[in-house]
Amino acid sequence: NYIDISDLILLDMNLPDGDGLEIIKYTRETSSIPIIVLSAIDLEAYIISAINLGADDYLTKPFSLGILEAKIKRAFEKIVSSDLNLYKKDGLDFNFNENTFYVDNKNIDLTRTETKILYCLIKNKSQVITKELLFDFVWGIDDEFIDQNTLSVNISRIRNKLKPYDPIETVFGVGYKWKF
Repeated sequence: NYIDISDLILLDMNLPDGDGLEIIKYTRETSSIPIIVLSAIDLEAYIISAINLGADDYLTKPFSLGILEAKIKRAFEKIVSSDLNLYKKDGLDFNFNENTFYVDNKNIDLTRTETKILYCLIKNKSQVITKELLFDFVWGIDDEFIDQNTLSVNISRIRNKLKPYDPIETVFGVGYKWKF
């Protein structure tokens, strides 16, 4: 419940009320918040499992506070400097730098507008992006010559191009959300 208001998770794997691996898995389904694991468990397979499930780093106890502080600073630097270049999930493979987009290994063509919409939604995945924010991001605040219906038409075109996947959720009366 507190993930949405947190900046970082320091997770002890030996919790009395839950398995640390399950917490990592659950957190990654809903958030990209950095997770640093602190644990007395130093088994290679366990560490690999934690990282494969989405932990950003893993420290075995005992550890120095200086090392922990450095890892926390690094995690925050990644948040600030993270820019969306590549996106790969299931059969979706997008490279925004090269402007190449694949669905199930088949190249799809996206217009500049569709690319901007897709970028904004994926960059803010799991968050509801209002129609107004998307409109301003794609066409600019002062562009009074664009019909409001244009956004929904472009969303519809993107959905058709991404079939059989359906990663764009409509939040009625508000906007859209990337749910993958």
